[in-house]
Amino acid sequence: MPSTAPSGSSSSRKLAEERIAYLAYHDELTGLANRSRFQEELEASIARARRLGLAVAVIDIDLDNFKLVNDSLGRAVGDQLLVQLAARLRGLSRRTDLVARQSGDEFLLLLSDLAKGPGTVPGTDASLLAAESVASRVHDVFRDPFTFEGVDFTISASLGIGMFPRDATDGKTLISHADVAMHRSKQIGPGGTVVFSSDEEDPMRRLRLSTQLRQAVERQSWELHYQPVVDLTDGHIGGVEALIRGRAENGDLIPPGEFIPLAEEIGLIGAIGDWVLNEMCRQIREWQDAGLQIDVGFNVSPRQLWSARFPEELLHTLEAAGVDPHHVVIEITESTAMTDPERTREILQSLHGAGFQIAIDDFGTGYSSLGRLRDLPIDILKIDRSFVSGAHLDREAGTMVQAMVQLAKNLGMLPLAEGVETTEELAFLRALDCPIGQGFLFSRPVPASEITELLTHGSSLIPPRGPAR
Repeated sequence: MPSTAPSGSSSSRKLAEERIAYLAYHDELTGLANRSRFQEELEASIARARRLGLAVAVIDIDLDNFKLVNDSLGRAVGDQLLVQLAARLRGLSRRTDLVARQSGDEFLLLLSDLAKGPGTVPGTDASLLAAESVASRVHDVFRDPFTFEGVDFTISASLGIGMFPRDATDGKTLISHADVAMHRSKQIGPGGTVVFSSDEEDPMRRLRLSTQLRQAVERQSWELHYQPVVDLTDGHIGGVEALIRGRAENGDLIPPGEFIPLAEEIGLIGAIGDWVLNEMCRQIREWQDAGLQIDVGFNVSPRQLWSARFPEELLHTLEAAGVDPHHVVIEITESTAMTDPERTREILQSLHGAGFQIAIDDFGTGYSSLGRLRDLPIDILKIDRSFVSGAHLDREAGTMVQAMVQLAKNLGMLPLAEGVETTEELAFLRALDCPIGQGFLFSRPVPASEITELLTHGSSLIPPRGPAR
C-alpha cells in the first residue's frame, strides 16, 4: 500500500537530523568546533602525544572589552565581529590544529604534535617556543581593523597558554590552566600573552620584568653575542648571527625568550632593534678594520619590518658606519613572512635590491605555501632545529629535513640547518649535502672577542668527538 505521508517529510526529517548532528560538534554562529568537539580532539591529541613523546598546547583567547562592542554597537555587530575573527583564526591554523569557540567572546586553539626538546633560546623548550610563536600570530590577526558597514575599528585579545605534559596530564586540567593564564594576562594588561605557571606570583614577576626592560632600554644595558654559521664540510666560519642579551641590574642575563615577546607587546622592540643595528654595525666595522670580512645576520621583528621607514633607516645606519649591505643578512621568521605575504614581499624586494641577503628563520614551524615562498627574494632557508634534532634517528623527521634541503636548492636558496648538537646529526646533514649549519656542536653564542679570535686563527669548529661545545 502506498504511503500517505507527505512526500517531503522524510527529507525534512533527514535535514533536521543532520542539523542536530552538526550542532553537536559545531558552534552555530561561527561554524567553528564547539567545546565538546574540542575536548574530544584534545584528549585524542594528548593520547597521541603521550605515545609518541610529543607535546600539546592549548591557547585560550579572550577578547578585551568585548562588552563595549555589544553595548555601543549592538549585539548584531558583536556577532559579526566574532564571525570575522573566527575566519581569521581558522586561516592561521595548521591541518593538525583545531580552533573552537568556547563561549561568548572566548576561543580555544589546540596545537597538536609539537616536538619537545631544547629550544632555539638556551633554557627554553621547543614546544613552548612553538606555542608562543602561534600566540604571536594570533595577536597579529588583530592588527588589521575589523570592518562593519564601512566603519573600521580595532580590538585586542588576552591569551593564556597551557602545555602538556609540562603543565597538565589531561585535557580538562590543560584547558583550566590555559584559562588561568589568560586571566592573569588580563590582570597585567590587555593584548598580552601569559604562559601558565603554578607560581602565583607569575603576574608580578612579569610586571617586574616589564619594569626591568624599560630600565634596560633607558640604560641601553644590552650585549650582543654572536653564534657562528659553519661550513659543514670543513668546519670553518662562514658567517655569524647576532643575538641580543639583556642584563639586569643585579648582573644576571635576561633570557631573550622572555624579554623579546614582552618588548613586542609593550612597544619597546623598536628601541631595542635600533640598538642592535647600531652595535652590530659598529662591530662589523671593527672586524673590517682588522681585515676580517664576515657576513653578519640579525633578527628583525614584524614591527620593525613593517615600519615604513625601516629600509631607509637601515641603509642610513649602514652607510654611516661604512658597512656594505651585501655582508648583512636580514633574518625574519617564517610566521612573520606569512602573516602579510604581499606586504612582506614588497619590503623584502626593496631590501634585497639594496644588497641585503634575506634569510627565513625557523622554517618548518610556520604555515607557508610553496607558491608564496617562491615569490619571496630569499637567499638562505634556515631549517628549524625541531626537525634537525635527532633527524638521523627519526625516519619521518629525516625525510622532512631532506625535503627542506632539496626544496631550498631547487628554489635557488642556501639551506642552513639550525640546532646541530651531535656529530651524528652532522654526519646526517653532510650525507644530504646540506652546506651550512649552526648549533652547540660548533659553538654557543659568544662575545665578539671570541669570534675575532676564531676568525684570526681560522680553525675548524667541528670537534673530533660527539659532545657539544
